[in-house]
Amino acid sequence: MSGLVKINSNRQDLLKRAGYRSSSFAAPANELEIFCSLCEGRVYFSQHRHRLYFVDSPTFMLSEIIQRVLRGLGQTAVIDQLYMDEHKVLKAASSIKLSKRQVKPVLTALKLTGVHIHVG
Repeated sequence: MSGLVKINSNRQDLLKRAGYRSSSFAAPANELEIFCSLCEGRVYFSQHRHRLYFVDSPTFMLSEIIQRVLRGLGQTAVIDQLYMDEHKVLKAASSIKLSKRQVKPVLTALKLTGVHIHVG
């Protein structure tokens, strides 16, 4: 799976992109709290649900990275769009359920691109 993306070795740039905060990260109680903790360069993986939560931005499309990794494993990514309201007007985060086989390759690819991953 070579050629996914360029590996960024600038630590300050990685911390800035991930919105790094030195204080501890409180575990979110629900999907809305998960969404509120996300930003470009930060994802949340729920071990209990086997779900990865993330947001795409025009400059940093995490969904493309995830799709490439899964395509490399010979699988198809099924990414769910989550909404902030019951009428499905206000888009929130995206989510994907990962199998045990998919977790390590996907999280590794995200780490290599400088994404901060919170596992809860």
